[in-house]
Order: sequence, then C-alpha cells, then structure tokens
Amino acid sequence: MTEYEQRSDRFTAIEDQYAGYTVVDESGSKIGKVDDLFLDESDQPEYFGVKMGFLGTSSTLIPADIATINNEQGFIEVSQTKDAVKDGPAFDDDREITPEYENEVRSYYGLGAVDSTEDRGTYGDYDGGEHSGAGTTDSESAGTVGSGMSMGDTESGEFREHERNQEGLSQPGSDLQDEDELRVQRSEEELRAGTREREAGAMKVRKRVRTDREQIEVPVKHEEVTVERVPVEGEATEAQIGEDEVSVPVTEEEVVVDKRAVAKEEVRLRKDTVEDTEVVEEDVRREEIDVEDATERGSRTGL
Repeated sequence: MTEYEQRSDRFTAIEDQYAGYTVVDESGSKIGKVDDLFLDESDQPEYFGVKMGFLGTSSTLIPADIATINNEQGFIEVSQTKDAVKDGPAFDDDREITPEYENEVRSYYGLGAVDSTEDRGTYGDYDGGEHSGAGTTDSESAGTVGSGMSMGDTESGEFREHERNQEGLSQPGSDLQDEDELRVQRSEEELRAGTREREAGAMKVRKRVRTDREQIEVPVKHEEVTVERVPVEGEATEAQIGEDEVSVPVTEEEVVVDKRAVAKEEVRLRKDTVEDTEVVEEDVRREEIDVEDATERGSRTGL
C-alpha cells in the first residue's frame, strides 16, 4: 500500500469520526453541523466546514484553533458567539482554500496568518487534496469523465480511477486484459420544507368615548297653596283690626343630576395556536440513466 493510500485510509477514519458533529457557540446555542473537514500535514483537523440555517443553505469555515472538540457528546464548541460565526467568511464546496482565503478567515477570528503564501499553494496542494464533504464521492475527484461519472480499473480488487484518454486501445498493452469499470452516479433533488415565524398582522384594541343623551323619569314633590275664604259672624275687637303681613314658605323638590363611572363590560383577547397543513409545490430535478449498447462483434472470415 502506497503512502498516499495509507493517508487516504487515515483521512477516511477521521472523516467518519467528525461526520455530523453539532457545532455550538460559547453559550451552547446551536450554530450548525460539520459538513467539511480539512486536515493539516499531521492529519489533525485544521478547519471545519459548517452548514448553517434551518435548511443548511449557508456555510462557513471555522478554524480548529477556536474550537473545542467533545468526542463523548459529539459536538464542537466554538469560542465565539453564534452571530459572529454566522457573519464569518462564506464558504462552499467549490471554493479553494487558498492562503489568501485562510488569512481572511483567520484574521476574522483574530488568529495569526499562515506561515507563507509563496511556498504554500491551495489547501489541496499540501494535504493530498483530502477533505470531506456531504455527498462527496470518488466521482468528484481527478479522473472523472463527466458529471457524476468515474472510469477506472478493478484488477486489484479496488476501484482505481484514471483519465478518459487512458481507456481503450490507446493504452499501451492489451486492453482486453484489463478489468474496467465505469461508475455513474445518479442524483436527484429532494424537496424539503420547514416553517418559520413571521408577523401576520396585529389586533388593535382602541377605546373611544361616545356621548348619548338619555332621559329618565324622576318623581318629585312640591307644595301647593290653596286660598279659601270662609264667612264668619260676630264682632271684632279693636285689637283685631290693623295691618299685618305673614309670609308662608312653599316647598318643592328639585331634580339633582349626578354622573358616576360604572364598569359594564370587559373585552378579553386571547391568542391560541391552531395547527394547519399547507401544500407547497416546487420543481425538482432527477437524473435518469439510460444504457445504449452500440457495440459490434467482429465476424470471422476464412481465406
């Protein structure tokens, strides 16, 4: 087994170890999951590619220098806040980790720059091109002959890729003695849907004052004076003759109006969560594989 193959086996074991690890911030809030792994020359994790968001729509690169790995519980704690990591340099599977990009990532997290940008090429140049990623297969490495297609030999019991121009009669020697294999990967898109909260409006409660005129009947009492003249007979004395005046008060009840605030009604608003089902529709792409046999066997001719 060559040194490269031994390194590939070690990388695969390390890749399996960290596959799907949850990444949390310093307060324990979930940031995302490990989607890519990059090793240094000593086969130690140097960078973690992390998928973030509910549907994993964004990725970022986190240096292992700011991460603490908990293998027992299967998570990686980053010494940064969740918001700081989400605003970090973006990363995707097609991006090369050049020294310039490394310096950008390390500078964002307050780390020192890489040793040299002259002797150090892209990340794949000095670690054997080994990194892990969700959905990464051999058909994505060198030797592919098309999208999701890989051509190789299987004489040794293992699939060994080679370039398209190394297949067929152009190969030195007898190609009929080769054990060849073409691997075609069929992929399809899966529709996934989730939910998120959004403000759907608001209920406004406003009190206003309306003035109405009301009438009520109030019973009241009053005094009435009746004048009655009754004839009398007899003589009057001298003392009874003279001028005099007497005031007789007349009393009545008057209506007194008073207003006071009285609670008559209470309006209560209560929010309840109602679960419903909505149908979402979206186009998804699926690959189909058709195999067409266009080979012809040569006919034997006699002299």
